[in-house]
Amino acid sequence: MTKQLLLEDHIKKNKRATIFVCTFMALLFIGIVFAFGLIFTGNPYIGLFFGLPIALVYIAITYSFSVQTVISASKARPANPNIREEKLLIYKVEEMAIAAGLPTPKVYVQDSNNINAFATGKKPEDAIICATTGALQKLKPDELEGVIGHEMSHIKNHDILIATVTIAVVGAIALISEIIFWSVFWGGAGRSRGKNDNGAILIAIAILFAILAPIFSRLTYFAISRRREYLADSNGAYLTRNPEGLAKALERIKNDMPQGKPKGSKTVAPLYIANPFKRQTLNSIWSTHPPIDERIKRLRSM
Repeated sequence: MTKQLLLEDHIKKNKRATIFVCTFMALLFIGIVFAFGLIFTGNPYIGLFFGLPIALVYIAITYSFSVQTVISASKARPANPNIREEKLLIYKVEEMAIAAGLPTPKVYVQDSNNINAFATGKKPEDAIICATTGALQKLKPDELEGVIGHEMSHIKNHDILIATVTIAVVGAIALISEIIFWSVFWGGAGRSRGKNDNGAILIAIAILFAILAPIFSRLTYFAISRRREYLADSNGAYLTRNPEGLAKALERIKNDMPQGKPKGSKTVAPLYIANPFKRQTLNSIWSTHPPIDERIKRLRSM
């Protein structure tokens, strides 16, 4: 099997896995709205009629302000073409945009000693790529190109749209679950509708689902994040035709020990090429990123 066929096989497998976990997330979302309707009205369809539009409006609002929220949370600023390292970053972003066949994203910089980068934007036309000053100062040109190729792949694969929508769904599930929990705990919602045995069993199942749904939704979101990182690694290697560049950049990230706390908010940690707030060395279901060693291994197998 040629390297290109092997690379395309990696990409196809990651895409299939992402479709599966996104479908599961959608089913969880519908299920929690059903549970809401059953517990509060005894009729899940009434819950869908009122609860689903409210949840969808919440997701739409989150989606609309996603770019501004990410830039503000990361404390990023527009790249300055008069600074040599930032001028090189702008050129690399332009090169990778041409290779990907995409509009050139806006380029931002985060003043941080960490080696890192992220992409955001609801669609390729309004996308943003941001790199830290640590990445600009510590990475070699081919390594920086590998990182930018990875982030450009997130834009090309519409990962930012998926990430924004899924994290909004996770938030909606958690919010509905909390409403159910406290209403049952303080107000006894659903008790009057569970007079018969079948009704009581259904109410109990709905409450159990409301407790478990936020846990499963977060696990699913983390699974999506990990799969998208593998896919962006594969596609980034395809864009640059140099998997070793990104592999070496990930090695530098792994061995980098900057002074001080990472800049920005933990809420945007899943967007970075590597979580700046937690060194991921083991494969955990609670991790936003796959282990760096495994990512390097996969890149070098290409």
